[in-house]
Amino acid sequence: MGILRPFNRTTQPVSSARIPSGCFAIHREGGLVSSTLPKTATELLVKDIARTVMDAFANAAKNDLPLTDLHIRYSGLNIVARDLRGGLIIFLTPRQTHFNRTQPPPVMTYKNIEEFILHLEAHIECWKQFNHYVNLAREKKFTAEDEAQFLDLKSLITQGTEVITSTEAKGGPRKEDVLSLFSTSPSLRYLSEMSDTIPSVEGQWHRIYLTLQSMLGQLKVQQNKAGERNGWSLFGKK
Repeated sequence: MGILRPFNRTTQPVSSARIPSGCFAIHREGGLVSSTLPKTATELLVKDIARTVMDAFANAAKNDLPLTDLHIRYSGLNIVARDLRGGLIIFLTPRQTHFNRTQPPPVMTYKNIEEFILHLEAHIECWKQFNHYVNLAREKKFTAEDEAQFLDLKSLITQGTEVITSTEAKGGPRKEDVLSLFSTSPSLRYLSEMSDTIPSVEGQWHRIYLTLQSMLGQLKVQQNKAGERNGWSLFGKK
C-alpha cells in the first residue's frame, strides 16, 4: 500500500471557527457524493481540496507510484485522503481540538442513471473502507485518528443509504440492516475489546456489500438498455 506524507507545513494560526471537521466522498469524475462537513465549509473550499488531492493522485499514477493514502498536515488541520478506485474519501480534522458540528443534508442527487451509478460506485467503495477499519480493530492497530475517521465514515454511509432508499431504484440494502450493523460496531475500541463480535459484524457487512453489488449490476443492465429508450430516467419516464 502506498502512503505519501509529503506535506508538513508551519503556517499562521487559523481561527477555529474556520476549520472544517468531517469528511466527504467524491466519485471518479470529481462530483461530490456525500459529506459530513458543516455548512461553514463552502462549496468552493470543498472543490479546491478535492481538486488538489485528485491532482496529487493523478500525478502519482502518471509516474507509476502506487499511492493509496495521502496525508497533509497543516498547523491547524490534518487532511487524509484515501483512494476509492478513482474516487476519493477525504477526512478533514482540526489538530488542536474536535469541534461540534451540525450535520448538513445529504448531497447525493441524481439527474440520470449514469450519475447515479457513479455515486453508487463511490458509496460501495466507502463500504470497503468500513471493512478496512474493522480489520484494524481486529489487529488492534488503530489510532485516535482512525477512531474519528471511522465515526465520520459511518455518518457518510448513513447519509448515502438514506438517499439511495429514497429513490425508486430497487434492490438496495434496507436502512434497518445498515443501522443494525452500525449499532453493533459503535467504535473501533469496542470491536477490539469485544473481538468475538467481529465475525458477526463482517457477516452483516458482507450481506450488505453483496446487495449493493447486485444493485449496481442491475443498474448497469438498465443503463445498457437506456440508449434504446428516449427520455429514460431513474425516477421514471419523462
